[in-house]
Amino acid sequence: MSSPAPDHASLTLPKTLTIKNILDVREKILSAIDNNGELVLEIADDAQVDLSFVQLVVAARSHAAQKTGRVLLARPAAGELREALRRGGFLDELTPDASQFWLHQEQTL
Repeated sequence: MSSPAPDHASLTLPKTLTIKNILDVREKILSAIDNNGELVLEIADDAQVDLSFVQLVVAARSHAAQKTGRVLLARPAAGELREALRRGGFLDELTPDASQFWLHQEQTL
């Protein structure tokens, strides 16, 4: 993983990252992005995750990039997050950027 910048913010997310609370999670992430140059998401390995959260993170990365910031994961995707990525096809034919972001792995082409 690329190292966070010295002025990064960390956001510890709730253990439920599903459609039930995605609007609250969205607001927390957007607020953190808007107030910081870089955001590191802390996701518990045992978090409940569905595809809505994966889609939110993809959109948050794009939003941060438009503001010349970035979003990072504190740790490689594990548990239900990794399973949601697999079920959603996000681990199929990973780009080097996606491999680095989600799995913290360098991928050779």
